[in-house]
Amino acid sequence: MGSTEKQLFFGTPGDYEPMAYHAACFGSYRGFDIELAWHIASALGCKLEVVDTTWNTLVQDAKANAFDMAIGGISRTPQREAELTLSDDYLETGKTILCRKADAARFTSIAAIDEPDVRVMYNPGGTNEAFAKAKIHHADCRIFAKNVDIPQQIALGRADVMITETVEAAFYLRRFPELAAPLIDKPFTHEAFCVVLSPKCAGMVGAVNRILAKLRASSKLHASSKLQEMAQRCIGWPPHANHIESREENR
Repeated sequence: MGSTEKQLFFGTPGDYEPMAYHAACFGSYRGFDIELAWHIASALGCKLEVVDTTWNTLVQDAKANAFDMAIGGISRTPQREAELTLSDDYLETGKTILCRKADAARFTSIAAIDEPDVRVMYNPGGTNEAFAKAKIHHADCRIFAKNVDIPQQIALGRADVMITETVEAAFYLRRFPELAAPLIDKPFTHEAFCVVLSPKCAGMVGAVNRILAKLRASSKLHASSKLQEMAQRCIGWPPHANHIESREENR
């Protein structure tokens, strides 16, 4: 007999390592958020299927029911809250920068970054671009299509600063020893990642939140929660437990 297991389609931009990215060597998506999506789908009795979206089309695709839910380092924003159904927060983050170690002492503030001779790079369509447009007005701003390739562009000297987030910065510091994140402990913003639900699945937000709460809760046998264990294993983040916590929604 054929399988009757339902499919749950998760959209992801898939260019945010270590949260959700396409691993060419495996021919599949990997990362913290892909594992989290698997846990959600499994708890709902479904088989996970990952589909592509982009930062530029994320909101439109969600509204059009191009997928059931979306994940992949998606920050809660006022626009997304106004237009979409979002889960509870599951991982705290904040805007910061990556630069070369040789420049770490120079880039200690937005003012130091926002100079005409500084080349600032970020990906299009998401909160990195929105932050850059709101805060950086004098630097040489450059959009680079693939977010996963920007750290290497910085390392190679093709730009000076990457606009990124604390989670991503911590990951790339381990991959590129020539890079630094001088402001990682003092992020410019305080944000959190959440799951996006399409209109056809909006009624499932309570179930998703309960799954997140269960993963967030500390085990009787272990000091850390499942989410903390996943974050440490997948991304080496967070360094402190309070980066993953239960929150009441202000809706």
